[in-house]
Amino acid sequence: MATQLKTAPAPDFEGYNIAAEKEMVGRARELQPLLLQHASYGDEHGVLHPDVFDALTDAGFWAMAAPRRWGGLGTSSRAMSLVGYELAKADPSVGWVYTVLHGTTWVASLGPDALQEAIFGSGSEHPVICGIANPPGTMEEVEGGYVVNGRWPYASGSAHASWAQLGVGYTKPDGSPGGGFAYLRREQYTIENTWHMLGMKGTGSNTIVAKDAFIPREQFYNVAELGIGGHEEGKRHVGEPSDYWPFMPFLRATAHAVVAGAAAGIMDRVMDASHKRPIVYTSYKRQSDSVMMQGELGKAAAKISAAEALTFKNCDLIDAAGLAREHLTPQQRALSKGEGSLAVSLLNEAIEELMFLAGSSAFADSNPIQRNYRDASFAMRHVANLPYVGYEILGKSLLGIEPNISLPDFI
Repeated sequence: MATQLKTAPAPDFEGYNIAAEKEMVGRARELQPLLLQHASYGDEHGVLHPDVFDALTDAGFWAMAAPRRWGGLGTSSRAMSLVGYELAKADPSVGWVYTVLHGTTWVASLGPDALQEAIFGSGSEHPVICGIANPPGTMEEVEGGYVVNGRWPYASGSAHASWAQLGVGYTKPDGSPGGGFAYLRREQYTIENTWHMLGMKGTGSNTIVAKDAFIPREQFYNVAELGIGGHEEGKRHVGEPSDYWPFMPFLRATAHAVVAGAAAGIMDRVMDASHKRPIVYTSYKRQSDSVMMQGELGKAAAKISAAEALTFKNCDLIDAAGLAREHLTPQQRALSKGEGSLAVSLLNEAIEELMFLAGSSAFADSNPIQRNYRDASFAMRHVANLPYVGYEILGKSLLGIEPNISLPDFI
């Protein structure tokens, strides 16, 4: 059971639960020694250590993903990003799993009334949902619901989730194509161990397989018709600021916070080691005495700080849209995408510079720096984070070139 917060959420649900946010970020910091202790387990077993996931649950982090109408905390996107940032300092795989699971669970809270009731109203525990949209599986309409089939790779955190949100395509009665998210309970699918990667080993991003899985109609989110976060007239379960967050900007900003946390973790360890290690074959007894090292560290720190500023600027943009109950303009989305790309570029440069300061010993399996390096390098190359794509999207937007290369929901 999740530990109860000391502070109650605001009863009007108009703003964000600031008191809860401070407590949750503090809990993330407190967990860092435990995460570091069990980080090698993820490398060896391909999933988070059970004690780590239990600690995330006991901390109440899954309540951050749910709106207050379903017993959630009503926290801001900045708070969610800060939690992922702090977790990633110790183990980026933990930060990534937290970010993916709470992001997918948040998407479910945007769905139709019947879907929300099926997922959030079905038990006392907060649901934990993993999800993959691409490649889409197939869905066939039958009496009372749908039958789902397919294979979905890269399902981060799937070993710990109680539900899966799976992208599906289907043919409507009039012969036209449709698509959206099918929600399957854990007992309705299997997980194949296909995650054998250089980085993010502990995320357990394996392949979900569904074969002739029946779901009732209420467990389908018709994204093709409703959009992600499109609220139909007469909808009852809507009204929180988070119901109006833009889909991809939110998921992107929280993911960038994980990379920034991993980079900050590298920098902290490089600084600590610099006071203890010499520069071999030189007169420096301590690396920190080198003026060149001081300059390189300062340059890397400035880049990380700038990337963090861009990331949290975008969180603030998302949170402001939620408070105003307004959609971002296409131009705001494109700028958010471009700034996110710059954040990734800056983090990549800073991490590479820090690894030269860390030296070859930092690549030893026993050194936590190598895990942060591998995981950050891997996460930056997620398809949603690729800088060259983001820069093109922003450039096309600035020049008024339409259509852009991505659908509006994915910018």
